[in-house]
Amino acid sequence: MSSTVGDFFGGSARRVRDPVWGYIPVDRPMRALLETRALERMKGLHQLGFAHLVFENARHSRYDHALGVCHLTRLTLQRILDSGAYLEERDIRCALAAALLLHAGSYPYAEALEGLGLPGLPPRRELSRRWIEDSDAARVLEKEWELEPHNVLRLVLPEEDRPVALTPTEHLLRDILTGSLDADSLDSLQRDAGAVGFPFVPLKAEALLENLRVVGQENRAVLSVDEEGAGALQALVFFRYLMEYNVYGHHALRSPTVMFMRAAQDAIQSEAVAPGKLAGLDDARAFSLIRESAKEQSPATALTRLLSERRLYRRALELDGRHPGYGSLLRLREDANWRRRVEEAWARYLTRYRKGEAGPFDILIDIPPDGRLSVGLRFIRRLPVLPGERSLTTWQSLSGLSEEDMRRCKIPLHRIRVFTATEELARSVRRHAEELFTIAEEV
Repeated sequence: MSSTVGDFFGGSARRVRDPVWGYIPVDRPMRALLETRALERMKGLHQLGFAHLVFENARHSRYDHALGVCHLTRLTLQRILDSGAYLEERDIRCALAAALLLHAGSYPYAEALEGLGLPGLPPRRELSRRWIEDSDAARVLEKEWELEPHNVLRLVLPEEDRPVALTPTEHLLRDILTGSLDADSLDSLQRDAGAVGFPFVPLKAEALLENLRVVGQENRAVLSVDEEGAGALQALVFFRYLMEYNVYGHHALRSPTVMFMRAAQDAIQSEAVAPGKLAGLDDARAFSLIRESAKEQSPATALTRLLSERRLYRRALELDGRHPGYGSLLRLREDANWRRRVEEAWARYLTRYRKGEAGPFDILIDIPPDGRLSVGLRFIRRLPVLPGERSLTTWQSLSGLSEEDMRRCKIPLHRIRVFTATEELARSVRRHAEELFTIAEEV
């Protein structure tokens, strides 16, 4: 192992103090990448968006998260090498660089802006390409890391956005970052839980990594957890469920997100803000641009003012997949214009028939992305408990939960909500919900 790669595994004397993982070693190539515009911008991107309006200490950034993902990736790579597996130095460097740049292509307040899907908004894959291949980060990767930027980009992009299929080694590295192991989620869960003061026992990611194994299967290196790590694997799934339900899906966090989403939609569609201009900004600059560029009486101005004053919309309705009206709203997720037409139709109906006073943006529908719950890590069972069971088995075999069981567990996590500007309007929406669902089907 060269001195450069050795520094990443603790050889460097320089350290960065991280509130979650303690002291993280940082050598010259890593420090050079941390000083690029791509990483500097990430200091101004909140990892949890508007969560600080509800959870005062939830102000950690994507820069903090990038350090954490890199640290967990480093520990995982070290564990793989210690187990006797072989990785080339270039692959190690590529994985660590990708860990730092994993969220370089994120939009400001990504949960809101990336959910819009409006024409003119560059897709995230394009933003990732710009920051990795067309910025000062590319020069640092070439000079300090001795890497081709496009090889790092291949690990960052999701499978459907890659121009060329990954090699078996790249598959393993991708599984570490966002796949089977998912260092990205491991750091998010532990960092986010600490920031919001989550009262349950925190996830112990180290216990999972200590029992990590790499097993050959069908010409692929498969990430697996030894039998001693069963408890850590079970804790990961349950902890993810708790965080999805109590933090990521919290109505007080979703309210400002959907308010900003509507403000951005109005600013972009009224041509007050060029969509491509938002892509390179951090949270504060994007918020200011939308607020200052919009017309005085526009929804964008009104909603950003309310957000600045921490006057959030009220929760009127909350429903999941078991509710009969769920399907009529779920279909609006991929079309922001369609969702807006339904919101405005509801406001007109309540006002026209004197069932409530509602302006065109006083009712907002929140349809969050569908989160995941299952784990792709394989489990190494030393003694089979079922006839014909192999030692390398799945999460379903370990937990006893079928795919259908996991699907039912996910139902309460994906909740659609309707928010209103006032409590009086919220009561009106609740009283006339069945009529509003009928209108949603017809619009």
